[in-house]
This record gives sequence, C-alpha cells and structure tokens, in this order.
Amino acid sequence: MAPTFFDLPLEIRLDIYSLVFGSGMALLEAKVEDDSCCMVPRRGTILNPSPRSSQLLRVSRTILLEARPIFYANTVFHIRSLVFAGALPTRLTDGHPCAPHIKHLVWQLDCDMLKHFYVQELQIGVPEISGWSSFEIRCCADTWRDSFLGEWCDREAFLRGRAQVVGDARMFHDAMSGGGGGSLTLVEDRSQLGSGRIILRIDSARSSVKQQRSSRAGAVVVGSS
Repeated sequence: MAPTFFDLPLEIRLDIYSLVFGSGMALLEAKVEDDSCCMVPRRGTILNPSPRSSQLLRVSRTILLEARPIFYANTVFHIRSLVFAGALPTRLTDGHPCAPHIKHLVWQLDCDMLKHFYVQELQIGVPEISGWSSFEIRCCADTWRDSFLGEWCDREAFLRGRAQVVGDARMFHDAMSGGGGGSLTLVEDRSQLGSGRIILRIDSARSSVKQQRSSRAGAVVVGSS
C-alpha cells in the first residue's frame, strides 16, 4: 500500500503546512447594520480567504488540528468596521468562529469624530486577548488630512484624536500585558502623521510579524512591559 500523508513524521507535516500558508492577510468586514460593538462580529465576512488554505483545513479534523495554529500564526486579520461611528469596540466577539484563534489583528477606524472611550465600557477580557502576538490600530479622518501642511485641516481635532487613540492603545497594551504572555512593546508609526493617519501597534516578543515591521521609518516606542 502506498504511504499516505499521515505516514510522514509530524515535523515534516508541520513544515508542509508552513510552506502552504506562508504569510497572508484576511480582510474581515462587518455588515453596515451590525450593532454588536464587537471587534470580530459573528456576522462579519472574510472577504479574501486563501482558497488553498481553506481547502486544506477542511480535508480532515486531524489536519485542521495540526495546521490551524500555523495558519493563524502566519495570518494577519485586518478588521475594517463601518458600524462604530468613531468609537472603539467594547468587546472582542459575539461568537465568530475565528476569534479564539486569531494571533495578529489590525483594526482600522475611519472617522471624522472620534468618540471618547470610557475604560469601564471595555468588556474585552484579558483571557480573550492575552494570546495575541500583535495588535495594530489605524485611525484616520478627512478633517485630519495634511494636518501639518494643509490649509483647511482641523489641527486641534487631529491632536485630540491622536491623544485619544494613544490612550486607547495603552488600555489594550495593559490588558494584553495582564495575560503574562511575555514582554510587549507599544510603538507609534509616525510615518503617515502628515497625512492625518495615526498608527499604533503592540508587538509581543514572540511575534514573527514584529520582526517584519520593526524597521519602519518613523516608528517610535511609546510604551513597553
């Protein structure tokens, strides 16, 4: 009888999974009518999943259990939401099947008015996010564009918005630190400040994505643990 895939040593199977998945991105977009205030809503749709990845994970339960950690370790989930109207989400998910396995997450907020975020509203628990390896917040607004050079920009609104986003990122940094998952670094990427875009990311020492992004020009460490 010809040998099967499962006759290969586990180490070789894991290497094969790594080659198949590589490094990828999955875009998850919430429905406009969704009012769950979740970062990863159950009704969210993954718009660009890799066909070969999804096919491989569906071959058998054994492959799913073996390959899933590698898939999520090498995939950045980019969350773009149109439902929070300028407010950060108050909880992680209301039951999306991918949420417990996500390791790298980028959350994008496009707004003209960033609402104040009260820490007591945050229902994202430490156990939910302590397994994250990286988290990035991207925030921009039409009124912030050309904040340093533009004639019609609202510079004061931009400065207030930046302070708010930095404060919100620190809350997530503290929550992620509470999980005991190793050292964390909070970095502000200032390369796009002149375009009114605020980018902050939290990287753990175990993050492979950190190594790919740590050399960005204009990156400034604003916190660590």
